[in-house]
Amino acid sequence: MPLIDDRLTPRDGLNNYAIAFARMQPQPQTRGGAEFVFAISDSMQPVCELSVTMVARGQGLDQMMVEAHDAVIDILRQLVFRADKSRSGYERFIRPASVMDCDELNEVELL
Repeated sequence: MPLIDDRLTPRDGLNNYAIAFARMQPQPQTRGGAEFVFAISDSMQPVCELSVTMVARGQGLDQMMVEAHDAVIDILRQLVFRADKSRSGYERFIRPASVMDCDELNEVELL
C-alpha cells in the first residue's frame, strides 16, 4: 500500500462526530442477509445514517457484523478520498502566502 501523506491524523477528541451501529433489518431477498444501519451523529445530534446490505455466508451474525463494519469503513475512506480530490481542485486557485503579502494586483486578480 502506498504511503499517504495525511493532513489530518485521526485521533480521539478531534471533533464531536461519532458513528455507531444503530440497527439491523433482515432482508428476505438476500436469503439470510440483512441491512446493517450505522448512525452518524455530532454531539449526540443525528446527522445521517449509512446502510449496507450483507449476504449471509454461513459464519454467523458476528461475521456479518465484521463485514458490515468493513463495508462502512470502505465507504468512509472513499468519501475522504473524494473530498480530498475536490479540495485539491480548489487549492490551485489559492495564492501562496508570499503573493498575499504583496500589495500589487495582477490582471487575474482584477477580474
